[in-house]
Amino acid sequence: MYLDERSNLILKEVVGNPDISNKQLENKFQLSRRQISYSFTKINDWLKEKNYPVISRTNGGKFIVSSVLIDLFAEKTNSDSSMTKYIPSEKERAEFILLMLLSSEEELSLVHFSSALQVSKNTILRDMKLSQSIVSEYKLEIVYSRMHGYEVAGSEWDKRRLLIDVLRKIFDIYKGENYIQKFAQISVDEIDRLKMQMEEVERRLNLTFIDERIRILPYIIAALLKRIKKGNLLKGSYHIDYDELSDTKEFEAAEILVQDLESIPKEERLFITLQLLTSNVLTSQFLTKSELPQLKNSLKASLELFEKKACILFKEKEALLERLVLHMKPAYYRIKYSLTTNYSILEKVSEEFEAIHFIVKDSIKPFEEYIGSPVPESEIMFITIFIGGHLINSGETISFKKKAVVVCPNGVSISRLMENTLRDLFPEFYFYQAFSIREFDRRTDLDFDIVFSPVPVQTDKHLFIVDQFISDFEKTQLRQRVMQAIFGLNSSVVKIDQLLNVIEKHAKIEEKVALEKALQDYFSFQFKSEEKQKKENNLTDFIIPETILLKDSVESWEEAVSIASKPLLERGNITENYVKAMKIQYSEMTPNIVLRLNIAIPHARPDDGVEKVGMSLLRIKEGLAFQDQKIHFVVVIAAVDKNQHLHALLQLMKIAEMNKVLAEMTEAPNARELYNLIAASVN
Repeated sequence: MYLDERSNLILKEVVGNPDISNKQLENKFQLSRRQISYSFTKINDWLKEKNYPVISRTNGGKFIVSSVLIDLFAEKTNSDSSMTKYIPSEKERAEFILLMLLSSEEELSLVHFSSALQVSKNTILRDMKLSQSIVSEYKLEIVYSRMHGYEVAGSEWDKRRLLIDVLRKIFDIYKGENYIQKFAQISVDEIDRLKMQMEEVERRLNLTFIDERIRILPYIIAALLKRIKKGNLLKGSYHIDYDELSDTKEFEAAEILVQDLESIPKEERLFITLQLLTSNVLTSQFLTKSELPQLKNSLKASLELFEKKACILFKEKEALLERLVLHMKPAYYRIKYSLTTNYSILEKVSEEFEAIHFIVKDSIKPFEEYIGSPVPESEIMFITIFIGGHLINSGETISFKKKAVVVCPNGVSISRLMENTLRDLFPEFYFYQAFSIREFDRRTDLDFDIVFSPVPVQTDKHLFIVDQFISDFEKTQLRQRVMQAIFGLNSSVVKIDQLLNVIEKHAKIEEKVALEKALQDYFSFQFKSEEKQKKENNLTDFIIPETILLKDSVESWEEAVSIASKPLLERGNITENYVKAMKIQYSEMTPNIVLRLNIAIPHARPDDGVEKVGMSLLRIKEGLAFQDQKIHFVVVIAAVDKNQHLHALLQLMKIAEMNKVLAEMTEAPNARELYNLIAASVN
């Protein structure tokens, strides 16, 4: 076997100087880390074929070169002048096999592959296994029959996706264009004709394709036209929106490219249009006129979310948005029609952009909601580089924060309340949205440093068990504990129980519980400014005399939920389905929906039947039995999102700590008096 010239030079260098570093090789040969790694794969494939010891590395990256190899290779480097010929790797041969299968106009057997690749039939059988593993990722399968030989079985759409990816991979290897011409049986004349047509497209339609794409696109178009001529046609629309694509310049371009062919089906013209749309175009009409404002707004919302999460304001934001819109044109179609490939040049985002990448991933949701599908990692990397470049040019930097996860087994309201409390308490951390335990277990892709949860969860990161509802003093204690564990910072926190012990030694305490509460209030601190509170909905905006019901007694918890829901049903805040959902979710009163063991807050998901945000209160004078005590208040919460009711819920939690106020509320003679007590407590 033989090596390509680059790998041959690297092999000589390492055998002659085993102490050389990877960085020195990169500098000497002006290659990237990935290119060096790729060459060593080729080198070791060649060494294995020759039954020579392979070159390995230590954990520190040093090369381990066998003395036997050095002795043997010293002779070979002078005598084997034909080493400069390129020998494909096993993975490359697997790609060649797939290209032949998808391009051939005749039945293919092992003999065909063996002859074309100049390896034995046994080698082809091994390569075929690798080819099979590749096609399985596209929901395809390689099958064999005596009548038709080897074929790729599956949908034509998936075969096209595979063909395009194979062409791109082969195009990037040494002398890739020659291999495509050979194995896809595409003539140089055909490529030259298509290149001329694409230049005509650029002139007539004012499109400008980047150099890399204008080199690979003729091969993609030629391979697609071969399949079309052979009768391998797309059946059905494959969710391609004809109206969406037919008024784009790229559709006009596709018409130019197929103008010499007769009766090309509409679906095929649309598919070729997609290949142009999913190429990186420097200047072009964007989408359709009706689509442009929507896409622009979704990207604008994502940028605003990025600003909020990163605590920055983009300079020249409108110019950034315009450039991002143009950049996202090809991505829109790649993502929407599942034509994204894994870009090998973007193996890992650089450390410089790591913080930006993290926030981009957490801010892309508005664009995902608009496009109707998740954005692949490789596309997010492109957006990261795009935004990162803008920030650098603007002189902006983003400091990287510790990442925290809130895990809560309960509903959206309590989870959001817990998350919001912790966000305010720890501005030093970057918080994901709250997860349920099942969501947390499924999200193996999460990169985090800290977990807050009211129950133990499986994690090897810092875990802090936190009550769902904590007082201001407990917040102070939690902050001190977390800052000590994460940053090693000590802060003075008064321990009330120890302080009470000191006081008892020197004075008589008549109301110990009241004194403990007063001391906690004195030493605690508030996290929300008055200005912020005024901007948010208060509890008295939701619980008003018209949404308060008074009952002496109820027969059961289920009846309490039904009665408490009536004001919201009558006012159109919720539907009957929401009441049913609450009863199913909370068939009995449980601790996780009882604030300070005083106020029950049954609720369900917004999509269970919430029409608009609201709260209603049922006061049960005789109370419902719960954990050796009585619960006198049931507040039904109807939340349309995670924010509108949150401040009101915080105020309700405060009231749940006020035993004196609760006692007065229990004895209130009517709804107006009870409302006045609530209003006085939250103001």
